[in-house]
Amino acid sequence: MSFWNIFGIFATSDKGETITKASDNVSVSSKGVTYTTFNGVTTGSDGSTFVQMGNMSSDGSTRLDASAATGRGSVFNDSESDSFGGSKHSRGDGFGNDPW
Repeated sequence: MSFWNIFGIFATSDKGETITKASDNVSVSSKGVTYTTFNGVTTGSDGSTFVQMGNMSSDGSTRLDASAATGRGSVFNDSESDSFGGSKHSRGDGFGNDPW
């Protein structure tokens, strides 16, 4: 499992992979995988599937806080307090929104 740092609409792993949020439901990785998220389920064009359960994901990873995750699956987790997963509380500057 990899460790992910999250910076707004951009996330990077300790193994050099990146994921960029392209739209409300679509993210693209540096490995060419397109991820689509709908109703707490993220499906990758490579056949991967991640089900979000609170701050955890079905791949066993956990969203630690606004800027860190212990694996790819929890990068997509919706969070009320961070800037990467789809915050319901906007600050109006684009940085307070959690687009994941």
